Amino acid sequence: MKILKILTLLFIILLPGHLMAQMQPDYNRKGDEAMRRQDYRKATMWYEEGAMQCDSYSIEQLTTIWKLNKKMRSSMRGLMSKCFDCLRDKATIDNDTTAISQLILYYREGIGTLANEERARSWSNRLEELRKPVEVITYMPAKEKKPREPMKFFVGYAFSIEAPYGLTVGGVGKRFGWYARFRTNLSFDNYTNECRGDKELVTIPDNAAYRFTNKKKSNNIAASAGLVIRCAPWLYTSVGLGYGKRELLYEYNTIPYSDSKNKESFWAKNTEHSYTGVVADLDFMVKFGSFFVSAGCNTLNFKYVDLNAGLGMFF
Repeated sequence: MKILKILTLLFIILLPGHLMAQMQPDYNRKGDEAMRRQDYRKATMWYEEGAMQCDSYSIEQLTTIWKLNKKMRSSMRGLMSKCFDCLRDKATIDNDTTAISQLILYYREGIGTLANEERARSWSNRLEELRKPVEVITYMPAKEKKPREPMKFFVGYAFSIEAPYGLTVGGVGKRFGWYARFRTNLSFDNYTNECRGDKELVTIPDNAAYRFTNKKKSNNIAASAGLVIRCAPWLYTSVGLGYGKRELLYEYNTIPYSDSKNKESFWAKNTEHSYTGVVADLDFMVKFGSFFVSAGCNTLNFKYVDLNAGLGMFF
């Protein structure tokens, strides 16, 4: 039983070598037998048959014989030139790294060709490049650029308590836009005097008494422009600056001392409640489809505040 186990183990060990020997071409097998006998001339004869077919194993063995037996080199020069040609073709056409390694040796030691250190160095660099791990480049599809959103324009009616007639125009892109606004109350009345408070004229009429009535009116005009910010698809806010004027007028009557029935009416500007200067706007716009409504406020010289409203459409 023990002998059977030993025979089985020897069979397992020797079988791969036997199969490999059977797979070798006949010229390589016979060449290896001659090598084991150290009959290098006979081995060279067999390996030469493989070299004629550019057999890599035959070339490797012939190279070994060239290195081991210097006396045979003169007779092997033509054969080694054939080996060199095979190695160069395998290296150039197939990028065979084993062939390149042997080709470097041939160039350095002048086997089958003239020694050429520059060529040896060039093939060494090529071998390093081939042995570098291949960098896997993952293809990332380019992100498609979304088409730029065109600017949408809008126009609308602008209203404020003091200036009920107005117009707003503008445009909005993806995030930002602009607007321009004009407002007035269509009142452009002149005044002939000025007053402080409700009862004191700045210039007292000659030879006449005066008295303020309860009538008041104002001349209002304002123009502004600024930035529109898109907060949401349906919500916008706008801020802007401009120039405006508000003249608050009081009516007063004059009665001459010489003729109490000759009463005349005039207008005086109230200097304490009339302003000219910087207009600042703040509004919010809510969009419903193509239409919008707006609400906000404006201030004149940061002293007088008025409420805004608006209605319009996008196109």
